[in-house]
Amino acid sequence: MPKKFYVTTPIYYPSGKLHIGHAYTTTLADILKRYKQMQGFETFFLTGSDEHGQKIEQKAKEAGLEPKKYLDSIVLNFNELWEKLDIKFDKFIRTTDDYHQATVKKIFSILIEKDLIYKGFYEGLYCVSCEEFLSPDQINEAGLCKISNDRPQLVKEDTYFLRTSKFQDFVSDLLATDFLVPEYRRTEMLNNFVNPGIQDLSVTRVSFKWGISINEDPKHIVYVWLDALTNYITALGYLQNDDSNFQKFWSEDTEILQLAGKEIVRFHAIYWPIILKSLDLRMPNHLLAHGWILNKDTKMSKSLGNVVDPIEYIDTYGADALRFYIAYELPTDKDGNFTNEMFIESFNAHLANNVGNLISRVNNMITKYFDGEIKDIQNVDSDLIKLGNYTIDKYIELMDQYKISEAMRVVLDLGAAANKFIEVQEPWNLEKEGKTQELEMVMATLQRTLGIIVYLLKPVLVQNHDLMLEQIGLENVVLSFEELKTFETIKFKKLGDKKIIYQRLK
Repeated sequence: MPKKFYVTTPIYYPSGKLHIGHAYTTTLADILKRYKQMQGFETFFLTGSDEHGQKIEQKAKEAGLEPKKYLDSIVLNFNELWEKLDIKFDKFIRTTDDYHQATVKKIFSILIEKDLIYKGFYEGLYCVSCEEFLSPDQINEAGLCKISNDRPQLVKEDTYFLRTSKFQDFVSDLLATDFLVPEYRRTEMLNNFVNPGIQDLSVTRVSFKWGISINEDPKHIVYVWLDALTNYITALGYLQNDDSNFQKFWSEDTEILQLAGKEIVRFHAIYWPIILKSLDLRMPNHLLAHGWILNKDTKMSKSLGNVVDPIEYIDTYGADALRFYIAYELPTDKDGNFTNEMFIESFNAHLANNVGNLISRVNNMITKYFDGEIKDIQNVDSDLIKLGNYTIDKYIELMDQYKISEAMRVVLDLGAAANKFIEVQEPWNLEKEGKTQELEMVMATLQRTLGIIVYLLKPVLVQNHDLMLEQIGLENVVLSFEELKTFETIKFKKLGDKKIIYQRLK
């Protein structure tokens, strides 16, 4: 039976165009899904849109449209970005989907029956942009929400509460495990939200209508987090007639990874596990909480005019260029930076000079010196081959820990070593001196090393992957991590015309 892997992104709020932050999270999920497939996993990748709430109701009204009509065109833009980025998700959920709404109602009823939801009254400051009631430490000195920079509203209304306070010990114990990564995020959650005492969570609103009304009290609309977070199981068929995907991908033997930006980690690290525990369901294996993308160390925002449009970059430089920058330059364990200058510098240094130029040089020399074909690929330089095998093992170790940036660094280090190997061995001089056997050893070593580099970049450089394989003589050849260590079953094809894969950017 194949191993199983379920990966999710947060469902994105369709209040405007998607930006580089959305592309970041979704590309990470796509890379990890593709890597797991290389490891023989059966995978399921979920993304989607979070379509209810006061903010959507207001924006639709301003646009003179019904909320669903207003949302449809925005969701089309979502899918345009995913298509351009070559994101291969298995399901796109919309919280306006009928099956999701029906299941949320069932979940709400189950929690009422268990006395885990009760009716009460709420008074507090509410941020419409974040769809969140704010605690004092979430408001800055100017009285604005620290995340959105908007002024919160004072809200007084009837509400239903989830008894989250009952789960204080459960959440503390969960955050003592490796559930939340990186590790320092656990300390943040414990110090800022858990140890001060988890308060019961308001889970319905009555001041707007755009959302899922509850069966028990229809004027109450399910508040965003109980609606949004449950998408991860409703999309799989939980409490539905066909729950086969839920039985398969929420089973105990499935590796479940959920991705979320640090601004919404609290909901995924505290409230989502509480909801799952309340429903007697298993926890995900890991919640990967990544940082923000900064522009020159400043948080991107529409008001500052420094938001990056990923579609502009894809249309100008190609999907691989953006996917590579996300994978290599934006580590998941801290904030990363994105500027146009950094993007071009990274592309030229790594894709054009390291990978692209290496492929071009080796192709050129094998064609020139051996008419495009090396006969003996077992006669190799042992040091570079050992480094190649080490790279495979280290790459797997890092990717299994979801450390994509570090895994890319290891691959690029192998590329740098191969380029240095060329300078040291000077194959052009070996050819002049008639040292054919030594020259063949150098070229066989380089061709095998390129096979490893191109294969390890497969989850990231998806649009040019087949072209790279063709340029090194491995087009339509079945590859695997183990086979690349020995090349006993791998046969290179005769090289054809040389093509430039990654042209330097000006």
